[in-house]
Amino acid sequence: MPAPMPTVTLAAFAADSIANGLISRAFAADAALQEPDSLYVEDAEIIANGEPRADAPRIAGIGLDGRVQLGSSRITVTGGFVFGSVEYRWLPNSVGEPASEGRATFVIGRTREGTWRVLHLHSSTPPADVTRPAPPDSSRVAGRN
Repeated sequence: MPAPMPTVTLAAFAADSIANGLISRAFAADAALQEPDSLYVEDAEIIANGEPRADAPRIAGIGLDGRVQLGSSRITVTGGFVFGSVEYRWLPNSVGEPASEGRATFVIGRTREGTWRVLHLHSSTPPADVTRPAPPDSSRVAGRN
């Protein structure tokens, strides 16, 4: 007997769609250096690379004159809250300026008026001087030299 298909409620589907829209709009506004205050609750907590941010760009790694490329994302709907995480890349238009990669986590909630707004946003980019370790040497067998 095949496994039952997971069910998705209409409310969860709508919340997921709204969250994806809010997240996309937040990135687009930051890339244009706009203040998208209508996306956030008044006292939203916004942290970028460990520092509070109140003005655009609010998302870590985003600068002037470029565009954002969104990568993989994950959205979880729980009651009146949506938790989202997204990988992104900032692609500057200036030749020679490096692209930067980042990750952001959003907490989105429904206000008393029934609208969905960003309650919390945390984003980070790896430091430029950090090098990733090389993958293990596959030619060596564990226990042998």
